[in-house]
Amino acid sequence: MIRAFVALPLPEPLADRLDDLAWDMGEGRPSDPETFHLTLAFLGEQRPEVLEDVAVELERLRAPSPPVALRGMGVFGGGRPRSAHAEVVPDPALSGLRDAVRRACRRGGLDLPHARFTPHVTLVRFSARAPAGEGLARWLSRHAGFAAETFHPSEARLMRSDLGPEGPTHTELMAIPLDPFSQTTPGRSAQGG
Repeated sequence: MIRAFVALPLPEPLADRLDDLAWDMGEGRPSDPETFHLTLAFLGEQRPEVLEDVAVELERLRAPSPPVALRGMGVFGGGRPRSAHAEVVPDPALSGLRDAVRRACRRGGLDLPHARFTPHVTLVRFSARAPAGEGLARWLSRHAGFAAETFHPSEARLMRSDLGPEGPTHTELMAIPLDPFSQTTPGRSAQGG
């Protein structure tokens, strides 16, 4: 079984900036900047042949490159924080790309559960061994005004995620080109995809 997801990569200068912010907290376990991404669809644990069918459908995807803007910081987990992240400004084109990716995955044979789309980039994870403390609140306050320049990703990626004691290792399975000049509706191609 392969644990997989579809995501947008970040430009290297932005990943470097986010890495500095993650280490600034001084708590939890900062994510490796090489694994920073914006998840469009988490596919879970899948058999290789299912992912091959999904890849065929993702290869047919014709979608414009959405604007991606990071603004502010947030936390998942409420009173017992699991992770801290950079928030991504919601955008109809970004949501449209996410929906198109999910449709392609369904055509490839995956029955993805409905999930609310909360676009973000995970920066720090917390656990019993590396819990959130008082530094988290200070960090959130200190970086509340965080903003990064909007970028247009040139591709989405089908990724493999292998979990390990030091965090996940991600391997690109395929790139899905995005058209920065396209005016088409995400998920629709000239061939009716």
